[in-house]
Amino acid sequence: MGAAYSVDFSGGNIEVDVLPETPYCAPALCLRGDFGVIQLFAAPEHLAEVEYALRTYLDGIRYPESSEQQAILKSEINQSFEEEIA
Repeated sequence: MGAAYSVDFSGGNIEVDVLPETPYCAPALCLRGDFGVIQLFAAPEHLAEVEYALRTYLDGIRYPESSEQQAILKSEINQSFEEEIA
């Protein structure tokens, strides 16, 4: 049996920390904001799964780029390739 908790903190400022593991409890992902404090205690491999899910989501977000920004990015990529080859 499980439980679901929902907290909307999209409109406010938050602080995010990972509290280290102690002899008495697992490490915790800690979210602080106007809503209060949420602590998610999890084994390190479970925190890694959370990190992977967040990174996958964020990597999928593409922000509109101007043609000038795209040209700068291409130039930087080409320069890094040339430096690796040299």
